[in-house]
Amino acid sequence: MIEEDDVPPEIKEKRRLYRLRLTQPLYGASPLDACARFFFKYGQFSGRASLSEYWYSNMWGAAYLLVCWCVYALFVSDPSVVSLILLLAVLAGALTCLVPFLSLTSRRYHDAGFSALWMLIGSLISLAGILVGASALADATKLAFELDAIAKAQASGALFVRLGAASPALSIANAKALVSSSLGWEVKVARAAGLVLLLGQIVDVVFCLLPSKNKGVKFDAPRLSSEWTVTKESYLSSLKRGKGKVSESSRQD
Repeated sequence: MIEEDDVPPEIKEKRRLYRLRLTQPLYGASPLDACARFFFKYGQFSGRASLSEYWYSNMWGAAYLLVCWCVYALFVSDPSVVSLILLLAVLAGALTCLVPFLSLTSRRYHDAGFSALWMLIGSLISLAGILVGASALADATKLAFELDAIAKAQASGALFVRLGAASPALSIANAKALVSSSLGWEVKVARAAGLVLLLGQIVDVVFCLLPSKNKGVKFDAPRLSSEWTVTKESYLSSLKRGKGKVSESSRQD
């Protein structure tokens, strides 16, 4: 086993920079950097995150939500086993990304100099919108399938249809009107829930648009003896000097 004193200095420097990369905010992060740190720092609510980390991660998140919506539209238009599996897969992926997204938002609040408790304002509003919207969307999907079944029954020449095992038989016209009315109501509820969700996200956006502040350093994760604290000012000044790395003047013992 190699003793720590026998490790070459350049290897020690690489290890230190690697720890810095994961425990400190990365200012000027690229889209791939932001995506990698989003998953590598899964569930890490302490520390800070730069604006570029946050917004590039949100860009990837928006693209994934678009994929989820496309898969859902495919499932509604063609409710096959394959589309159901795809829908469950993208929903599982969205749930998997929930924790790292919350932890990333927490670190962005810290970098702006605020406690993560301020997240509760936007998060509770968003959670209410998600719960109501998901319930309305599930009911709307069920009603859409019932409306499709009524259309098929009408095409086959049926005059009456049952909407449930215990429900009385209704004429095709009455059943279609009843289901269409219920579907329209659920769509309105889902839209209202979407607006509530948007309001919660706007609250987070307002906070996360704030620039980095030095007082956010107090929220950093506990550092090892070989680490130093990075501020946006020290990072930018090191770039101006052309050294390509954080200045040693920002070290805090």
